[in-house]
Formats: sequence, structure tokens, C-alpha cells
Amino acid sequence: MSTPLLDRASALPQDCVPALVDLVVALADNKHALGLRYGEWCSSGPTIEAGVAATAMAQDELGHARVLYGLLEELPGAPHRSEHEWAASDARTAAFLDRPFPGWPHLIVANVLLDQALASVLETALLSRYLPLRQRVRKILEEERYHAIHGQGWLRQLAAEGPRVRELLGEAVRAAWPDALCWFGPADGGSLRPLVDAGVLREAGDPVRERFLAGTGPLLSQSGVAAPVRAEGDRWVLTEPLPWPVWDERARRVRGGAPERDTR
Repeated sequence: MSTPLLDRASALPQDCVPALVDLVVALADNKHALGLRYGEWCSSGPTIEAGVAATAMAQDELGHARVLYGLLEELPGAPHRSEHEWAASDARTAAFLDRPFPGWPHLIVANVLLDQALASVLETALLSRYLPLRQRVRKILEEERYHAIHGQGWLRQLAAEGPRVRELLGEAVRAAWPDALCWFGPADGGSLRPLVDAGVLREAGDPVRERFLAGTGPLLSQSGVAAPVRAEGDRWVLTEPLPWPVWDERARRVRGGAPERDTR
């Protein structure tokens, strides 16, 4: 017997509504911020083609944010958000997006890590029981496929330029890594667990993180870009613990300064 679909917010289990609100706000805010950061390179890329690609990705991300902000209008208790009234001081975004990218390698790392981390979470909603989310996700992910191709191609190209550029890429990876890898939640999904239990998301936590690492680990390793991940048999595993003690699940970002080490 198939599980019934949920076609409106009032059909959602009440215990999962706050978690869905927090997730959608963070997804939309990060996409809006990514769009702004990509847009800052529309006329500053290393080639004309790079600037055109940055422009296209900026438009995509701002469009994704607009679509997700629209979803908030249907959810009880959601904060007011719109593409026209977005305040950076109130945004729930990764720290890597707080300031303009200092160089093209940083944009590419944002593309490879943060952009694709958000896409990985959205992939878990492709068959969501919550129809308003499900209907929005497919189009977003179609556009994200091109972002992934762009990021992978540019990372390989930049890394091939030599040790200094690989060092810059590694530094950017180190800065973006904690937020990107924590985005999927702790092992069991943490605050996303009610959404998995309700069928709003397919999964969260370690299964999503492992799939993300299976794609990102080989790319970084083969490009010679340093990152805290290694191959272990047919899996890619973290070589350093994630900073869970300073991870803010509601804002979906690492808070504070140097994180304590979690030995889990």
C-alpha cells in the first residue's frame, strides 16, 4: 500500500513543520547568497566564458532562492523572506559566503562544496511526500547538474596550473569544509530526522554525507587538492572529526572560533 502524498502544509505532521521551516530558510538563504557571490564575478572571471558562466549560475541560484522563498509562504511559523527584502545580518548562511570571494579559486570551491552540498540535500526530496517541495526540487536539480560540471572542470583546470594554485584551492577547501560537511546533519540526521520520519526527505545525516564524499573525494584527490578525506576500500571517509560542538542546526552553520574536537 503506497504512502499518501501531502499536498498542503496543513497535512504535514505538526512535529516536522519547524524542522521544514528551518531547512527551507537555510536552503533559500544560502542559494541567495551564492547567487550574489557568483554575480560579483560576472565581469571579473579569468576569461569571458568564465564570466558568462558565473552570470548564468548567479541567475540560477537567485531563481532557486525565489522558488524556495515561495515555499515558505505556505508554512506556518515561517519568517518573512523575499528576494527583494533579504537582510544579510538575518541570513542563515555558511560562513564561507559572508564575504566576497577573494579569488576565482574560492568561487570554484564554493561551487564544488557548498553548491553541491545544497544539491545533495535537495536530491533527498526528489520523491518527497510533501508535494509543494517535491514539485520545486526537480527543476532546481536539473540546473544544478550544469553547476556540478562547471565546478569539476574548473577545479581540475586550476589544479593543473601548479602547486601555488593547488595550495590556494586547499586553503579555500579548508575554510568551506566544516559547513559543507555538517550540512547533512549529525550521524542520524539530527534536526532533519523528523523530516525523514515523515517522508519529506528520503534520508539525512551519514548516508547523504557518504554519498557526497564519494563524489567529492575522488575529484579533490585526483586534482591534488588537499582535503581531510581519504579512500578506504571503496568508500571515502573523513580524516578529521567535524565540529559538532559548534554546529548550529537551526542556522545550519558552524558558530564561533576554533571548534572543539569531537572524537566520534
